[in-house]
Amino acid sequence: MDLESWTPVDNARRLATLIAVGAAMFSLLALWLGLTWHPLLALPAAALTGTLVWAASFRLLRHLLRR
Repeated sequence: MDLESWTPVDNARRLATLIAVGAAMFSLLALWLGLTWHPLLALPAAALTGTLVWAASFRLLRHLLRR
């Protein structure tokens, strides 16, 4: 795989995915262990958090990396 051929959009997508997975895992553990939610109730909330974080960070990173 040629890493130099990645476009700024590819880099933004990959970085946004890493950030979103970290945020989703953090929110899952915080809701489950910190607020003592049931794990099956905390899972959709964490997935929603990850989706929202991905969308926001992808737009921001795409804008920043195209400069």
